[in-house]
Amino acid sequence: MGIAEIEAMTDQEVAEVMGATPEEFATEPAWMWREAAKVATDEWATKVSTEVESGRARVITDPDRIRRRLGGRPRVGGAAGHGPSTQVRVRVSSETRAALEDIAAAQGRRLSDVSREALAEYIARHAG
Repeated sequence: MGIAEIEAMTDQEVAEVMGATPEEFATEPAWMWREAAKVATDEWATKVSTEVESGRARVITDPDRIRRRLGGRPRVGGAAGHGPSTQVRVRVSSETRAALEDIAAAQGRRLSDVSREALAEYIARHAG
């Protein structure tokens, strides 16, 4: 299968080709499955090897250099490890969202920070 064929597929079809479970498809961004499928092609491998052999691309193997190149914000709360922090997706009423947004605005903070703090307070109050 080539990149053009992958581009012609629906997001669902691409995810199925990549062996994604329905849960994975529902929680991961659709572009991730499409990009992973392209990378899995011989066409992509040939393109990358040609770029490296010609000197137009370099292969970085040092994990610290890779992390610096990828950038991004530090993990939440100084958590150990690398890569993005774990996400929890929840649905809330419009009233709850508005209240969180009001608190964030009043405190000059981001909605995600206020939400994270609210969860931490709940856990501290109810944890075993």
